[in-house]
Amino acid sequence: MGKSDLSVAISTPAFIVDERTLDSDLAQLRQTADEAGCKLLYSPKANSVSTVLEAVGRQVDGFACSSHFELQLVDQICGSDAALHLVSPLITRETLETFGGRLGHVTFNSLSQWQNLRSKVSPTTSVALRVNPQLSLVRDPRYDPCRESSKLGMPIATLAALQRTDAGTLAGIDGLHFHNNCEGIDFAGLLATARHIQDVVPEILQQIKWINIGGGYLFREIANLSDFFEAVSIFTAQFGLEVFIEPGAAAVRRSGTIEATVHDLFESDGAQVAVVDTSVNHMPEVLEFQFEPDVLDHVDGGLHTYIVAGCTCLAGDLFGEYSFDRELEIGSRVSFLDMGAYTMSKAHRFNGVELPTIYHRGSDGTVSLVRADCFEEFARGTGVKNVGVS
Repeated sequence: MGKSDLSVAISTPAFIVDERTLDSDLAQLRQTADEAGCKLLYSPKANSVSTVLEAVGRQVDGFACSSHFELQLVDQICGSDAALHLVSPLITRETLETFGGRLGHVTFNSLSQWQNLRSKVSPTTSVALRVNPQLSLVRDPRYDPCRESSKLGMPIATLAALQRTDAGTLAGIDGLHFHNNCEGIDFAGLLATARHIQDVVPEILQQIKWINIGGGYLFREIANLSDFFEAVSIFTAQFGLEVFIEPGAAAVRRSGTIEATVHDLFESDGAQVAVVDTSVNHMPEVLEFQFEPDVLDHVDGGLHTYIVAGCTCLAGDLFGEYSFDRELEIGSRVSFLDMGAYTMSKAHRFNGVELPTIYHRGSDGTVSLVRADCFEEFARGTGVKNVGVS
């Protein structure tokens, strides 16, 4: 595999956002939301690169933010017209006071959080409670919002009991929020959850105004949308609720690649090892989920096979075994695909390895620099006050 045509235009490691792919996937989400009759939000936790937020802002109804910084970033990049929703296990008085009526919707993670902070909520802000449907759809407990003793939301059984015994406690609550899936490849779980909530707390659904049904579904990979439409219809047609969806990864995953360069090639116990100038620490979910990311030009049964390894001293800094029809050389480009979600938002500088330089590829194919990492930012993160002063 020879050098990429982009080798003279970019410096690796690089994170490249492809505008054409991003716009296409956003348009599909927009069409699906419109057909279902619901509002489309974007969760910046998946990817908060400035050019991504700018593109997303043109096609969504708002942003589902999880922190003060995310709110501030969206506000700065997308302007005061961007609708802000806040949902987080930790909401502070300072955040509520700072943003005030700028927050259109706030979802409190627990009843105690709501009771402690309700006086700080602007009268123009609509308030919801996050509910834990107690319906697990995710096998890995690290990512299961409905795991035992979950920190995420009020258990639906508790909510139902409260409705029966002390409904007045819920006064001032306009909506519900749930999110109980992760990278779902069908909507059966969403439909089951909607039916479950309908069965357990129908009285509450009759009293509120809106519901946020979360994200966690890979829309583009799901051909049959009938379960999605039916799930939304339960809340819109039967209860007259405004429905929000908040995809993150589904909007941005395909639009990002991480480009790396081979810097060393050697044999180890009969295997050829290719060391590249990126790391699993630039895409932490590779290590967390123990999966091999897709690589451009990989061919099953290819003529030349390599263990592609990251550049840090972590023994497990490995991407996997890949085969190509052409040999790798020092200077060859390795392109990791579908890296648009949960890469730059989780990437870190283990070993002091710089973060990928961020580039944006416009719809006309032109590549432009967005941001380059530098020693000064690394040093400031360690507490150095006078960077560059010896």
